[in-house]
Amino acid sequence: MNIRRNNGLTLLGFLIVLAVVLFFAYAGMRIIPMYLEYHALGNAMELLQKDPAAASMTPAKIKQKIKMSLWASYASDNIKDEHVRITKKSDGVNVKVAYEVRKPFLGNIDIIGKFERTVVLRRTM
Repeated sequence: MNIRRNNGLTLLGFLIVLAVVLFFAYAGMRIIPMYLEYHALGNAMELLQKDPAAASMTPAKIKQKIKMSLWASYASDNIKDEHVRITKKSDGVNVKVAYEVRKPFLGNIDIIGKFERTVVLRRTM
């Protein structure tokens, strides 16, 4: 009687699994910082929205407040002053931040992240 035992993962199977795991780890290392930067931007915008004096600030002061919040979270590299659009409305101030991040991935393949976040700063009477 000839019984063949299954000894688990073969060397070829191990190399394939290792390649897949390494690929997803590399992809995660490229994508996760972009997401964390966008998350930090969202937190900065929420803090700005919760500030009762924000609607009466000048556009330069609003941009400075966003930059300082992002600087504290180490996410200020990609967000420039030209990415922040401030428009005054009758009920408050719209603050929109829109920008794009391009990071190299493999060879001539890039990962592009487009980010856009808008908050309305309401005037308190």
